[in-house]
Amino acid sequence: MSITVTAPMRIDLAGGTLDLHPLYLFLERPLTVTASITICSQAKVTPIEGNRVRLISEDLNETLEAENTAELPLGGSLDLLVRAVKFYAPQGGLELRTRSQAPKGSGLGASSSLLMSMSRALGLFSEREDSIHDIIMYGASLEAQNLRIPTGYQDYYGACLGGVNGLEFKVDGHNIRTLYSSPDFFRQLTEFMIISFTGQSHFSGTSNWNMLKRYVDNEGDTVKRMEAIEDTAHQMWDALICEDMNRVAAALDREWQNRRGLAEGVTNERIDAMVLAAKNAGALASKICGAGGGGCMLTLCAPDKRAQVLEALRNRGAEILEATIDTEGMKVV
Repeated sequence: MSITVTAPMRIDLAGGTLDLHPLYLFLERPLTVTASITICSQAKVTPIEGNRVRLISEDLNETLEAENTAELPLGGSLDLLVRAVKFYAPQGGLELRTRSQAPKGSGLGASSSLLMSMSRALGLFSEREDSIHDIIMYGASLEAQNLRIPTGYQDYYGACLGGVNGLEFKVDGHNIRTLYSSPDFFRQLTEFMIISFTGQSHFSGTSNWNMLKRYVDNEGDTVKRMEAIEDTAHQMWDALICEDMNRVAAALDREWQNRRGLAEGVTNERIDAMVLAAKNAGALASKICGAGGGGCMLTLCAPDKRAQVLEALRNRGAEILEATIDTEGMKVV
C-alpha cells in the first residue's frame, strides 16, 4: 500500500529570521507570524520487493537507486531525500517519489515542506509513532545537516499545522498561537493577497547566516533592526486579531523596511522595482518571502486595485502564483 502525504508551504507575514536558533534566544519576545498557503509539496512512499531503495525527484527529474538504505550516498543533489530515508530507516524495499508546486528558490519554505511530507510518509511506512513536534525537531536537524548552516522552525510549523499562526520561541520550547478569525476575515485576507515569483531564485541559508553573523558582531544597525522586526511581529499579530487589513498592511510594510537593511543581498534593483511598481499601481504593501534576495513576494492590495497591481507586477517580469490560505495543514492518504 502506498502512503502519500501533502504539506502546504508558507508565507511569513512578520518576524521571519526570528525563528532561527540561537538568534531567538538573544531577543526578549521573539515571535514569527506565518500563514500556510495552498502551494504544496508531496511525498509518496510505495513498497517494492526486496531491500532496494529508489528515490525519484520529479522536480529535478533525477532518480537515485541503491541495493539498500545503507548504500544510499550522502552529498548529492538528492541529499535531503537520502538523509530522510536513512534517519527513518524503513525496513524492506521502497520507492520515494517527491514533487513540489513551487518554483525553485521560492522562499516559501519548499524544502522544509517537502521534508515534513517525507518525514510523515516514511514514519508511517516504518510504523513509527512520531508526533508533529518530533518530526519538526528531527526535520530541523536533518535540514541543518543538509545545508550546513543553522535553520529556523517556521517552515516546519507552516507545513504541519496550516492556518495562520504566531510562533513564540523560548528557552523551554515553542509556543503556538493559532489565529481563529471569522470566515469573512480569512476571505478578506485571501482577497488582499497576491503572491508572485520574482524570477530570481534565492538561497535562504546564506541570507539568514549573514543576518545572524551581523547580529552577533553587532554590525551596523542590525540589532536595532532585528528588535524593530520583533516589535512589528507583535503589531502584525494584534492587527490580525483585530481583523484590520489596513493595520496588517502597515505592519507588513514596516517589516520589509527593516528587513531590507539587515544584510547585503536581501533586496536588489529588480525587487525594488517590483515593490515600487506595485505601490504605484495601488498596493498597500509588499515584502519578499523568506530571507530575501529573490524568490517570491507577498503583496497586499484592496480588491478594487488588484487588476492594476497584477498588471504592474507582470510588466516587471513577475509570475503570479495562484494561492489561498491553507487551513488543513499536512494531509495523509
